[in-house]
Amino acid sequence: MAKKKVVKKKMKKKTTQNSSKNMVRSSGKKINMALRRLIFFLILFVLSFVLLLVSGSEFFQDLFKLLAILFGFISVALVIVLLILVFLKVMKK
Repeated sequence: MAKKKVVKKKMKKKTTQNSSKNMVRSSGKKINMALRRLIFFLILFVLSFVLLLVSGSEFFQDLFKLLAILFGFISVALVIVLLILVFLKVMKK
């Protein structure tokens, strides 16, 4: 019996103009979510800073100082994200 030749077909990817330009879109949901998270981390930052000032033990002062720094950096990052989202929304119009 003779073997049949198997021809493999190559699949071509179809590219469109929209798929080549993946733009980030800003929506109201994303802005609200970033704002809620920013408020949450700002509250945690202020709370840990107040507890840093009130605590008497050196261990708790170090812990609350570390938490205040961490929550502060996260809050700054969320401010940057919020500004970018608002800027994208303004530029969209």
